[in-house]
Amino acid sequence: MAFEVTGAIGDHYNEAGGASSPLGEPTSAEQDAPNGGKFQEFTGGVIYFKLPTGAKTVYGAIRQAWEAEGGAGGRFGYPTSDEQDIEGGKISHFENGSISYSIADDAVTVNA
Repeated sequence: MAFEVTGAIGDHYNEAGGASSPLGEPTSAEQDAPNGGKFQEFTGGVIYFKLPTGAKTVYGAIRQAWEAEGGAGGRFGYPTSDEQDIEGGKISHFENGSISYSIADDAVTVNA
């Protein structure tokens, strides 16, 4: 089944490179998320949208740690940045903290 990717999530998806990006193909339709947001699942990650921060992508180990903390409805809230490169790993910022991933240690650090 093919899913449409539209609106702010679609714009973000297309800016990231669409199906040829690490996100890959959509695996769900856009859905409601806690506290007035939206999200859509892809083979390689998820895009969440909420005003005023807009659409942001969450992947891999950072996504797993964030979802273990309750995801958008949990203590971290919505993502406020896409995953960014840092020395030795990656980081994503959220409304109430950040989660980083160390490539060398294959471990996440939760900063609330």
